[in-house]
Amino acid sequence: MRILLTIAWRNIREHKVKTTIIGLIMVVGIMVLVVGNSLMDTATAGIERYYTKNYTGHLMITGAHRGKLTLFGFQDLTAMEQAIPRIPEYGKVLEFVRSLPYVEAVNAQATASAAISVDDEIVGATQLFGIEPTMYQEMFPHNIELIAGEFLKPGEEGLLVSQLLAQHIEKELERPLMVGDKLLLTGISMQGGMRIREVEVRGIFRFKQSNPQLDMVSLLDITNARALGGMTVGHTEVSDLTEKEQSFLGEIDVDSIFDSFDSLFTEVDVNDQTVDEDYWFSVLGDTEESEQLAEQDTGSWHFLLVRLTDEKYLPQAKADLAQFFQENDIPAQTSDWLQAAGAIAEMAYGIKSIFNGVVFLIAVVAVIIIMNTLVISVTERMGEIGTMRAIGAQKSFVRKMVMLETLLLSGISGLIGIALGGLVLLVLN
Repeated sequence: MRILLTIAWRNIREHKVKTTIIGLIMVVGIMVLVVGNSLMDTATAGIERYYTKNYTGHLMITGAHRGKLTLFGFQDLTAMEQAIPRIPEYGKVLEFVRSLPYVEAVNAQATASAAISVDDEIVGATQLFGIEPTMYQEMFPHNIELIAGEFLKPGEEGLLVSQLLAQHIEKELERPLMVGDKLLLTGISMQGGMRIREVEVRGIFRFKQSNPQLDMVSLLDITNARALGGMTVGHTEVSDLTEKEQSFLGEIDVDSIFDSFDSLFTEVDVNDQTVDEDYWFSVLGDTEESEQLAEQDTGSWHFLLVRLTDEKYLPQAKADLAQFFQENDIPAQTSDWLQAAGAIAEMAYGIKSIFNGVVFLIAVVAVIIIMNTLVISVTERMGEIGTMRAIGAQKSFVRKMVMLETLLLSGISGLIGIALGGLVLLVLN
C-alpha cells in the first residue's frame, strides 16, 4: 500500500496541468455546494423560525376538511366548494391542548376577507384575522409595531389596519386615515352570504417581519370577524308534520299560490290603535328561538395555533392530538406550520428544491468532466502502465494505483473547497 501511495502521489505531481484542471473543478464545485446549501438552509430555517414565532406556531388545529387550508383560507381549487370549518368542541380541545406539558402558548383565530368602503365608495380590500387580543399578544408578543393608535383591548371591537393598506386607502380618499375613522367592511362567505359591518379604526400597524401576503392582513376583533364570516349558531333542518298538519295544508300548488292578488289583502280595522304585546305574540309567535339562531357562535374559531417549548416534541404532539380526536370522536385535524403559513413560505421551500436540483445537475456534469479527464490521463500513460505490466504489475495493482490517485486528488480538492466555502460563509456572517 505504501508503494501504491508513493506512485500515486508522484503521478499527481508529475501531471501538473491535468491535476490543476481537475482539482479546480472539484474545489469550485464543493465550495458552491457548501456555500449554497448553507445559505438555503439558513434561509429556510430563518423562515421557519420567524413564522413559528410570529404567525403560526408549530401546529395548526382545524376542523376536518379537504384541500389545502392555510391561515388565509383555502388556497387550492376547493376554495369555492367548501366553507372554512370551525373547530368542533373548541372548549374541550383547548383544555386538552393546554394540559400538554410541552405546549408553551396557544392562540385561536378566525379568518375572513372583506372589501373596504367609505361613503359608499370602495377604497380597498383586506384579509382579516379575527383575534382575541389577550391570547394573541401572549402567543405573539413582539410581531407587530404600532404606527398609530393602540392595540385592541379585551372585549373591544375595532380594526387594526396594516400600514400598506392604510397608505392605499389614504391614496383613494386623498386624505390621511385617522384613528377613530369608521370603515364599512363587506364580507362574502360560503356560510353567511354577504355581511356588512361598520368598524372603527383603533390603530395602524405593520408586521416587523412581513411579506406581500402578510402586508394585506388587518387584525379585527373576533365578534365582527365572526359576523363577516357568517359564523352563527343558526341551522336549517326538515320539520316533520303530523297528519293533521299535513291535511290542513293540503296539496300545495305553486302556480296557484299567487294567482290572485286579492288573496294577499284583507280589510282590517285601524280605528283601534292600542296594540299590546300579547297581540304581537299571537301574530309572530315566540321569537326567542329565531333570535337565538341569529346569534353568533361565541365559541367558534377556525384555527387553534400551538407553539411548543421545543420543536422536538412535534411528532409527539401530532400523535397525542390524533389519539385525542379519535378517542373523543372529534372531527378535527392538525397541520404543520408550513401549511399554515401559505403560499409565500412554501415558495421559499420550492426555491430550495430548485436550487438542490440545479446543484445536482452541476455535480453530474462535473463528475462527467472529471471522469473524461481521468480517462485521457490514463490513456496518455499507456506506455508507463505497459512497462509496469511488463515487469510484473498485476491489473489489480494498476487499478488500485488509479483509484488512489483519484481519491487523493478528490480528498485534497474537497478539503480546499470546504475551507474556501467556510471562509466565504465567515465573510457573509
